[in-house]
Amino acid sequence: MINRLQFFHSYLKSKGIYSLAGKSILRLILIVIILGTFLYLAQTYITDFNDNLKAFLLKWDWKFVISLFFVSETLLGLIPPDFFIVWANASTHPMILTAILATLSYLGGLTAYFIGFRISKIPMFHRWLIRRFSSHFATFQKYGGILIVFSALFPLPFSTITMVTGMLHYPIKKVMILGSTRILRFFGYGYVLSHLF
Repeated sequence: MINRLQFFHSYLKSKGIYSLAGKSILRLILIVIILGTFLYLAQTYITDFNDNLKAFLLKWDWKFVISLFFVSETLLGLIPPDFFIVWANASTHPMILTAILATLSYLGGLTAYFIGFRISKIPMFHRWLIRRFSSHFATFQKYGGILIVFSALFPLPFSTITMVTGMLHYPIKKVMILGSTRILRFFGYGYVLSHLF
């Protein structure tokens, strides 16, 4: 058992997984610190900040927000999901909306996978995507499936990574299992933001 753990540790170290994990966690901590500091300062120095922010967030029709979110999560993460999690936390049913956002983000990632899979069969698009995402291909070749987990949990482009996995014809079952960790991110962020907001 100890030999297996030592082998696994050596494997992770040689692949640079610890380095990737460290950078991802630092990026996450930095985002939480910046967001927490902003919210603290805003609540301290701006009169009725919480009420005004909630009123602003709640004026948007939920169907529009959900649709925009799904499109963003499918097409290369155009808008950071953190804004949508803040929106869900401002609602009267934050857990339900967070669950919907988490599910849509996961489905958006799978949709991006299938887009990548289909596009890889069209030579013109395939060449363009190879040029456009060359660094992501290299990163995926280095880290493999663990990159799906890291992009699902941390501030990395989840839909871009799943699109690249589709282009590489990575097994869909593995993408579905590893990508399901995306749901944890939403509830984790939702929990943290509910204590800041």
